[in-house]
Amino acid sequence: MKRRIIVLIACLVMGFVTFAQAIPTKEEFIKVCDSLEIHHPYVVYAQACLESGNFTSAHFRNRNNCLGLYDSKNKRYASFSSWQECLSKYKTWFQYRCKNTNMSDLEYLQWVVNHGYASDKTYYGKVLKIYNKVKE
Repeated sequence: MKRRIIVLIACLVMGFVTFAQAIPTKEEFIKVCDSLEIHHPYVVYAQACLESGNFTSAHFRNRNNCLGLYDSKNKRYASFSSWQECLSKYKTWFQYRCKNTNMSDLEYLQWVVNHGYASDKTYYGKVLKIYNKVKE
């Protein structure tokens, strides 16, 4: 019995450490965006914070889906092997449609809203609030 409790505690600790390591810092997230040539990385980071509940949601923990990406073909939220892969898919599934790379961050956020990224009518304001904190 004592051994089972020790094994259980060890598994919980290892799971927590693994989970804690999977949460990207803002700097790591921006660096990956830059390496993938994702435009407006601070807007995308603010979107990820909102969509993933600051990287704590079940979609993030179980699917590495930090941006709430939905697979409409299979009618389910997408799963990824890592949050970095999720960012890569964001670029190829969504951001590739934005041909104007000269717009400001706020113009890009408006473009995101106008192109159906979220059905929430208050999405712009929610992302903007996070963006303003991120850019401080």
